[in-house]
Amino acid sequence: MAQEDDDRRAWFRREILPLEPDLLAYARQFCRDGQTDPEDLVHETFARAIACKTWREIGNPSAFATRILRNCALDALRRRKVLTITAVADFERIEPLDETPGAEAMLESREELRALAEAIAELPAQCRRVFTLRKVYSLSPDAIAVRLGLSVSTVEKHLVKGLRHCSDRLGRRNGRGKTRVDEGRSWSGKRDHDAKR
Repeated sequence: MAQEDDDRRAWFRREILPLEPDLLAYARQFCRDGQTDPEDLVHETFARAIACKTWREIGNPSAFATRILRNCALDALRRRKVLTITAVADFERIEPLDETPGAEAMLESREELRALAEAIAELPAQCRRVFTLRKVYSLSPDAIAVRLGLSVSTVEKHLVKGLRHCSDRLGRRNGRGKTRVDEGRSWSGKRDHDAKR
């Protein structure tokens, strides 16, 4: 385990840390309203990147890091009590640094992300916290239980509820009855896989 951690830190120093100037420039595009600090976005990006358990599968570290930063900016935007029209418009206008996927695929991904964010936002607060810790940050049910002071069975109930809700919502959006959300894997693995494309 110690060797794995050392290897991951070495990968981070080699592949992600040198991207800091580009990430900082990219982050500034999300921070023109003065409510978010670009350095905070980059630091959050680094924290999420170094915590990635599937780092060996990442084929395009630059696309991976810019996607994380964009998600961090979106999270910061959602945390605000009042969203200005300008902030939302700016967010929609800013393009990712790495446009490896085609325009159509990128638009579809953006729409799916928006639909997923809306579905998650509809969850009750505690369920949303559990769901986000599991699916975005890849925490185990045991770790979530400790962090939130819940029993593991309560965490699992919240996860099932969140999965069903998001599957139903995304299924209706796609014109299908239901879409299955993978219950075992976190979305960080999917993000890593998408970033490799």
